[in-house]
Amino acid sequence: MVTVMLRELGAIENRVYRAYWNDGLLDVFAAIGVLLIGIAWTLDFVVGGAITPALLLPLWGPFRQRFIEPRLGMVEFSEKRERTNRSRLLLVILLGIGAFALAVSLHALRDRLALDPDVALIAGLPALLLAIPAAITAMLVSTGRFLVYAALLVVAGGIGAMSGWEPGPILVSAAVPILLIAGAVLVRFIRNNPVANEDLE
Repeated sequence: MVTVMLRELGAIENRVYRAYWNDGLLDVFAAIGVLLIGIAWTLDFVVGGAITPALLLPLWGPFRQRFIEPRLGMVEFSEKRERTNRSRLLLVILLGIGAFALAVSLHALRDRLALDPDVALIAGLPALLLAIPAAITAMLVSTGRFLVYAALLVVAGGIGAMSGWEPGPILVSAAVPILLIAGAVLVRFIRNNPVANEDLE
């Protein structure tokens, strides 16, 4: 009996966990991150792109408290789930930073090499590498939208590199549709889940 109840509670927590990420706020933060990295790279301020995740991360909690929790309520997961969440978040951040660092290194190396067509394709590598944490995020938070974002990064990286674009514009071109999708998801959530006080008014 106890085992069945625990199993049912676990299933409920899994459903709540999947719903927890469906408000679109994570999507918007991811899109803004890609956009800022692209802008920083375009302005030849690569360090700015590298510190973007560190700048956005502290804003997550306050934004969620301001825009999501008044509509969805505060969710407290089990300690095991919280530890798993922290580990997964750290994994995605480290993968993103590692991918970005590798892309910067290879792009700098490209500038020292003859610009034959194969080497020129390195310009698309930052977008291709950022698609990896996006795909992993899709699995970690159980939402297929991040697979779409990963696909957009891959397409932008491939087409942009073959067109002779630099990494910055490639990332910006990927970030714009991601931001549009993310914004639509967040707006729909806010519209469908008004704050209780707004209902009374």
